[in-house]
Amino acid sequence: MAIISKVVNRLFTEAPHFTGTIIESERIGSRIQRVRIGLPESVKAPFPLGSYVTALTWDCVPRCYSTAKSDDHSFTLLVSFSGGGCGARFFRDSPVGTKVLFYGPFDDFPYRSGTGRAKVFFATSTGIAPFRMMLDEAIKEGAHSTIYLGSPKEPDIALRNEFEELQKKHPSLVAFNPVLSNSDESWRGARGYVTDYIPKNADSIKKSDIYICGIPPMTFGVLSALEAIDVPEKQIFVQKFG
Repeated sequence: MAIISKVVNRLFTEAPHFTGTIIESERIGSRIQRVRIGLPESVKAPFPLGSYVTALTWDCVPRCYSTAKSDDHSFTLLVSFSGGGCGARFFRDSPVGTKVLFYGPFDDFPYRSGTGRAKVFFATSTGIAPFRMMLDEAIKEGAHSTIYLGSPKEPDIALRNEFEELQKKHPSLVAFNPVLSNSDESWRGARGYVTDYIPKNADSIKKSDIYICGIPPMTFGVLSALEAIDVPEKQIFVQKFG
């Protein structure tokens, strides 16, 4: 492990880095851990909209996470357990007070303000993270935002309460659409996959700025569906983690 850690550190030698402290950690839904990281005073914050960090989990395994929230003293991550990976197990098992080495923030997925266009966000699971702060910014500039969030079942909908509250508070600016691929019969919302709703809403989507973050099959599926309705490439932005 020590050898791997040295190699990873060498790969990131030119990247900004810092040691953060887990100050809050809670399970939200059935598959997601929300983790708040305290920052040392030397780190400039809040982080840019859409930024991500690379956490060195288990002192040797790098994992990338978008920031869901950021203020002057901390930032928040959403960690999914659905894949059962090293990063998920690390944040699941690490108690408050654990020190974690981070690289970043990296801001190659910024929010584009002032375009005069509505915003449409496509995400699956914790891919919704960067859109939490972007939505606040869209509301500030008066841009309408539509969110399509794919999840398997109702308990898996990330940040559901927050998005529903924003929709209730700003009904003319926010449309939150969770889409379940394996819903129970009691579910009264949208079913299927987020890509199903692109041709159904082609006219409005073609006039919008599109942001995509989530698992590769969803990302490629959305890109293919957008191409089919001739959305200009200049209006499409994808989180690629570098």
